[in-house]
Amino acid sequence: MVTDNKAILERLIKLNDSAVVGIDLTGSENKASGWAVIQNGDVSTRKIFKNDELIEETVKMNPGIIAIDSPLSLPRGRISVYDDDPGRQIYGITRACEREMLKKGIRSYPPLIQSMQKLTLRGINLAGEFRILGYQVIESFPGGVQDILGLPRKQKDIKQLVTGLAEMGLKGAFSKARISHDEIDAISAALGGLFFVAGEYEAVGDHEEGCVILPNVKHR
Repeated sequence: MVTDNKAILERLIKLNDSAVVGIDLTGSENKASGWAVIQNGDVSTRKIFKNDELIEETVKMNPGIIAIDSPLSLPRGRISVYDDDPGRQIYGITRACEREMLKKGIRSYPPLIQSMQKLTLRGINLAGEFRILGYQVIESFPGGVQDILGLPRKQKDIKQLVTGLAEMGLKGAFSKARISHDEIDAISAALGGLFFVAGEYEAVGDHEEGCVILPNVKHR
């Protein structure tokens, strides 16, 4: 698996020399989000609190793609993230992408359970700001990226996850220093962005409702 992942990363880097930014967003500006950039296999990460700073640091990199770990759309028919939405009982709290990922064995949280509502709203708004600035934004899911590449999720074994990312060939201080869970997932989100730019991805879900971008490694 490690050998395959290393070859995959080498190919992705050859297909893309622009920066890719990954953001593991939190539901509040009072809690740090993970931010990572990958360019030519080199990784840099930060913990960032405010939306303005997330935008500022990302724009500095002029990325080819911005991959955000947050729901970036509402379930079809919903008009609000909150439970007082009149369509809640009819349209529910999940999207087609969550249901399709579950069929693939990839577990995720519904975007409109109470603990996710503020995150979903923040993600939608932040993605909108980036798009106004002319950047392409995708919804990435680090847990899905890790599952597909045979890496453990951070909740299971963060040390082995860091090791697995380094063994792929990613370079940077993340592999030698203590790093936050959010920064690790930001790296994984950016990896999802690399697959997207290379055209080796699967858009899971309904294109009108919103898709999650996952690696496509079937060609292995």
